[in-house]
Amino acid sequence: MGTSNWQNISYNIELVRKLDPRSILDVGAGFGRWGFLFREFLEIWDTGRYDGNWERTIDAIEIYPGYVKEYHKYFYNEVYITDASEFMTTTDKCYDLINFGDVIEHMEKEKGEELIKLALTRCKCALINIPIGKYWPQEAADENPFEAHRSIWYNNDFTKYKYYRIKTFYDIENREFSVILVSNSKIEFTKKYGKFFKLKNFLKHRLGLKKLIEGFEKKRR
Repeated sequence: MGTSNWQNISYNIELVRKLDPRSILDVGAGFGRWGFLFREFLEIWDTGRYDGNWERTIDAIEIYPGYVKEYHKYFYNEVYITDASEFMTTTDKCYDLINFGDVIEHMEKEKGEELIKLALTRCKCALINIPIGKYWPQEAADENPFEAHRSIWYNNDFTKYKYYRIKTFYDIENREFSVILVSNSKIEFTKKYGKFFKLKNFLKHRLGLKKLIEGFEKKRR
């Protein structure tokens, strides 16, 4: 299929912008949604550059070669057509963030747990988008046997990690799926927006106090 639900997109982008990773590995790239959006909102959004001379590293792993197209080469630095466990076992690369966009449920549960554990030796944080509960049966496709769902997951499967954040969403059929951030060390978010960023903008744009806030900011300079 190479794609997934959309209700979680804005949350994922906000979360990744807060993490501000300089390097990402996108596991199970499929259509390339997450690589494209990470590139857009981590790089193009801030710099306006479209020339492809990227400052950040965003690599991809895709086990099914039929999903990989020419356009992937524009927004990914490298696309590895291989098994994720094999790649992480043999590579010497480490990343700030490893993204699993609807990937883990395509493995037997024990293998999925092993892959997350392995990923956390190769990154600071792992971001996991995953269906929750038993209402997500999916068979293999004729052309792609890796499409089958092979395991069932629940939010409490991820509370064993030392540091975690879990946010649950519902698809158009009212089925649960979650965005889960896990790490072996304390999760740190960027402070690049400065102190009181959200509060100041709430006062400016929701309460109409733009002139007052801007006048205060000028006095502090």
